[in-house]
Amino acid sequence: MQIKADEIRAYGVDSASDLLTAISSETRSGRGAGGGAPITLLNGKRVSGMQELQDLPFESIDHVEIFTEEEALKYGYSANQRVVNIITVEHFRAVRARLSGTTSTDGGGETGAPFISYTKLDGERRINLSARYSDQAQLRDSRRGVVPARASGLYANAGNVTAANGGSLDPTLDALAGTPVTVAGAPSLASTQMPTLQDFLPYANLPHSNGDASAYTLQPSVQKLALNGVVAGQIFKTVTSSLNLTYTRQDQHSLQGPAHGILTLPASNPFSPFSEDTLLYRNFTETSPLRQKVHTETAHAGLKFDGDVGNWKWNTTGSYDRSDTTTSSQTGLNLQTVQTDLTGGSIALNPFSAFPSNDLSQRALNTGHTISNSGQVSGLMSGNVFSLPAGDVATSTSLTGALTDQNAVSSVKAVRSYSHIRREVGTFQFNADIPIANKNKHVLSFLGKLDGNVNAAVDQVSQFGTLGTIGGGVTWAPLSWVQFPFSITDSQEAPTASQLVAPSIQTPNVTTYDYVTGQSVQVTSLSGGNPNLKATSRHEISLGTLITLPYITGARLHVNYVHDTTHNTIRSLPTTTAAIENAFPDRFQRNTDGVLESVDIRPVNAESESRSEWNATLSFSQPLHGSGTDRQGKPKKAHGRIYLVATQVWRLQDTVTLRSGLPAINLLRGGTISGLGGQPRHEMELQGGIYDKGLGVRLVGKWQAGTSTLASSPADSLYFSALGTLDATVFADLGELPHWEDRKWAKNFRLFLSVDNVFNERIHVHNGKGATPAGYQPAFMDPLGRTITFSIRKTV
Repeated sequence: MQIKADEIRAYGVDSASDLLTAISSETRSGRGAGGGAPITLLNGKRVSGMQELQDLPFESIDHVEIFTEEEALKYGYSANQRVVNIITVEHFRAVRARLSGTTSTDGGGETGAPFISYTKLDGERRINLSARYSDQAQLRDSRRGVVPARASGLYANAGNVTAANGGSLDPTLDALAGTPVTVAGAPSLASTQMPTLQDFLPYANLPHSNGDASAYTLQPSVQKLALNGVVAGQIFKTVTSSLNLTYTRQDQHSLQGPAHGILTLPASNPFSPFSEDTLLYRNFTETSPLRQKVHTETAHAGLKFDGDVGNWKWNTTGSYDRSDTTTSSQTGLNLQTVQTDLTGGSIALNPFSAFPSNDLSQRALNTGHTISNSGQVSGLMSGNVFSLPAGDVATSTSLTGALTDQNAVSSVKAVRSYSHIRREVGTFQFNADIPIANKNKHVLSFLGKLDGNVNAAVDQVSQFGTLGTIGGGVTWAPLSWVQFPFSITDSQEAPTASQLVAPSIQTPNVTTYDYVTGQSVQVTSLSGGNPNLKATSRHEISLGTLITLPYITGARLHVNYVHDTTHNTIRSLPTTTAAIENAFPDRFQRNTDGVLESVDIRPVNAESESRSEWNATLSFSQPLHGSGTDRQGKPKKAHGRIYLVATQVWRLQDTVTLRSGLPAINLLRGGTISGLGGQPRHEMELQGGIYDKGLGVRLVGKWQAGTSTLASSPADSLYFSALGTLDATVFADLGELPHWEDRKWAKNFRLFLSVDNVFNERIHVHNGKGATPAGYQPAFMDPLGRTITFSIRKTV
């Protein structure tokens, strides 16, 4: 399909990257590992990276072409992504500035984002320089009035006490309460007040469970700076080249809840009314919350050459990427000094009062540092090799060499560990398109047009050996307005370097729902790489239908069915269900009471996954005012634009078998391997817009079906509601409004007002008892809710 310049203007976007986001529903692929972003070409040629075209202003784009996944084979890619070809205008020059501000109607989470760029296009010559900065404010749990989940164990702001030997706290307290007391909430006392057993009596066997919502962030604060530069031109008569340099710096800060710890209170301590040693579980709200900081710097250099040799076209791209990420996560306090004072019976430290801040200044720190360097050189040669009666046989051959070197250092509980991987990958890929029938050339005319395709790829991956891909298919067009593409692919893929050696990072106080016990708890989450991962293998079948509706101008329908089976699929398992814990028991740690304390979410190989879906896209676009003649008989161009795009995804099957011999988990019927329920069976998106005389409106509605996750008992199962949202954007090109066309300041001046999630809808979660577990309140499902963005854009 094709999106023309006036329709691009009607989308109300700023740049090529915004446009790709706006049309993402049309470029989504159900193939591969979930259907990622499309392959993007610029003027029909490969680019060294998305950075090369992402900042092009929408005015510089003449039109956009969207192709099926089979087109990717011609450019040396695998057929699991659709292809988007951005065609620019011949000549263009502009300086562009934009200032955006976003806030939520519920309050908090503001973002400011200034941007400036310079773009010049002159045939093959291209210059694009840009700088953008964004500052996103943090949003705390307390701003939304949500209650954090209870931490594992007995941690609370005032504290809870238990006997060190696991029995009753004190025989006298048992007598006062009339029952054995094994746990009691601690009273809050003045620093000099000596506690008595009477102070603990009201809380006998009634431990505190309070938390501090202001110590957590629903949304972290993020500051990001991105610089991007592209220079391209013709260096020889038939050779063009481009150079792209990019630098990005990002700092992210989040709050991970109050610091907490366990202290031993000897019976001899003057502040202990108990006859035996006790344990005090406390949140230390006297000091600032635990923090996690992530600092990332990335640099990218891309170089590309294109040329012709006779009837053959060649393309060479080279790229180098460097990423440096440091994560610092505070996991608790160093309480040695405090414990020494309690053991020594210091009268200056009352454990049931506020602690001196100096005693809580030392923090346990978990750090991770990753440096990744990767380079890639790829060459592509394509052309026609010989002719058949039905047409020319077209081939493309690509050869790619990639080198990745990644070092990771982590420190967990003062234990340092190092990991390193050097990966070398060589890939050879071949593709051939073979015409079989062609009605226009009177070859097997009764078939209309029939083309075949064969493709193969060989990857030589260090540490994994030789991995292969083989595929083929046909595209049948019995009539000029309908096509039926069919393909079969068998492929193997090695895990990424990051999945293998990412540093181990501990994040405390992560809220998770334990389906085994039916409780929301806070756990320590361990993320990172797994050096024991195996390569995955996938078998995939795809069948599609493309129809250009013959009686409706500008209407197209694309329906596609995909079925794939994957072995050794790579998954992360953050959710604790009986099935997952049974398959990977070493990934979940519980205390003696069975309360979940830690979850290891480092990736694992599941035995297999099988899924099938069909997706459909219906698009319609027409000018508001057709071409013709005016009253004086002069020709007039078509102008204005109205468009409508409807997409839907219907999942027929999605099952995961974690280990051989275990029953499959049905993600469409109560199974889950994520923290947000199963997989929605049905998703729909409807977007439409209208633009005329400088004013435009764009509406995007999305809906997904509800899901459920079945636990050990119906009461502990979770049910996730369906979700429908509406986003609206109104924009105005001031220089095209009536009576403003002659005002110079208004030329190329655009104002945007966007409201996302107009009706402030969120997924609602409840268990079998009708209650919403902690951590699943609507604000956790969507922290911001309805947001309003106002932007000013000026091009000169």
